[in-house]
Amino acid sequence: MQLPVRLPVAWTVVVAALAGCAAHRSDSKVAANSQFPSEEQRQLACLDLRDHIVALYADAYAEDEGLEMTDAERAAFRSGWAEQLAKRGTFDRFEQSCFYSLTPGRYRCGMASRSTDGLVACMKLGSNQPVWSDERSASAR
Repeated sequence: MQLPVRLPVAWTVVVAALAGCAAHRSDSKVAANSQFPSEEQRQLACLDLRDHIVALYADAYAEDEGLEMTDAERAAFRSGWAEQLAKRGTFDRFEQSCFYSLTPGRYRCGMASRSTDGLVACMKLGSNQPVWSDERSASAR
């Protein structure tokens, strides 16, 4: 499988998406009011959401570039993408900010999203930012 030269641009998009999907708030009350039964469950939710975000953006990139891959190639592509993001420290920043801003509603909506646009809309739930949605993420609310 050959990856187009535009892959670095896609990395930048994923980094921005991961950062934007869990905007950091230093207020400790946010974490306390997040409604997860335990810190461990909140952390596991952040890890699940992180993996889902990587999958959505990797799939969108492959589709936009017209890449046809087998299931094994797609899994390897996602894994390689995630490895590069981890090396750059993107996941560390995401996990820190996710811990403070993820709510069960945002988690459920984000995990139900099947598009990057739907995912972005889910992460805006409960914020002062305008929310738009696709039909798949709207049903998760």
